[in-house]
Amino acid sequence: METVLKVKIPRLQRDGFALKEIEFEVEAGYLTALLGVNGAGKTTLLSVISGLLPLPDGAEVQIGGYSLREREREAKECMGFVFDDFPFDEGMSAKLTGEMYGPYYRNWDGFRFEKYLERFEIPKKRALRKLSKGMKMKFQLAFALSHGASFLIMDEPAASLDPIFREEFMEVLSEVLEEETCGILLSSQLVSELEAKADYTVMLHQGEQFFYDSTEAVLDRYRLVRGRYELFQYMKSRILGTRLSEYTAEGLILNDGDPVRLDLECVRPTMEDIMYYMKQGIIKKGTVK
Repeated sequence: METVLKVKIPRLQRDGFALKEIEFEVEAGYLTALLGVNGAGKTTLLSVISGLLPLPDGAEVQIGGYSLREREREAKECMGFVFDDFPFDEGMSAKLTGEMYGPYYRNWDGFRFEKYLERFEIPKKRALRKLSKGMKMKFQLAFALSHGASFLIMDEPAASLDPIFREEFMEVLSEVLEEETCGILLSSQLVSELEAKADYTVMLHQGEQFFYDSTEAVLDRYRLVRGRYELFQYMKSRILGTRLSEYTAEGLILNDGDPVRLDLECVRPTMEDIMYYMKQGIIKKGTVK
């Protein structure tokens, strides 16, 4: 598969916050999730990739094979945006927006844009401000795909949408990925929904990249054991950390192939579980491989 995004940021210092040792790729045909608790550095990283923040010394971002530092225009031609904050003039219609802004892109295809508007059932002549939140998300996607974007960067694109429309939006993204012409980097706080869709996951914590691997590999590295807390003393050497409530006890262990023989339930964690233990300092930085 074609690599549509390469990111390598040894360090970026900004307003008392630092990104450190960031390195990952996005391939065409795949959805990569960018996850982390609030303040992890997701917005800063997306701002660097999209060119809103300057690249620090020693950093490199390539989009569609073009260096963002050395060939900024070509790199940005390959990139499309779908953000929660709508970037277009909402007083204009969908059709007029395409006619006005499309030609700024060398690979703009007006016919393809019209087809996407029809496919996504976006009214062509209605003012954009009259479109629903979901329709505005689809409009951004239609615009990005119509100028030949090989890489889509998405920041909370469906956070304010109802669950049914979020599912429909993810189905549209799946259809786009099936064409294998572009890859997607999607940042969202809707972790459980994204977990089921993402092929790869980049996990940030306090500005550092903790994980970058297939989502399955990240989830399969650990196991949760649940049951009576007094049983945990028999496997102290394996338990990395615990989470207790009034009625249950839970422990995190490495999935090292050694079975749990006690009367404890053993299950694969969710990505939210991993984020919880990471925030508690129980999961340390390191690749899954």
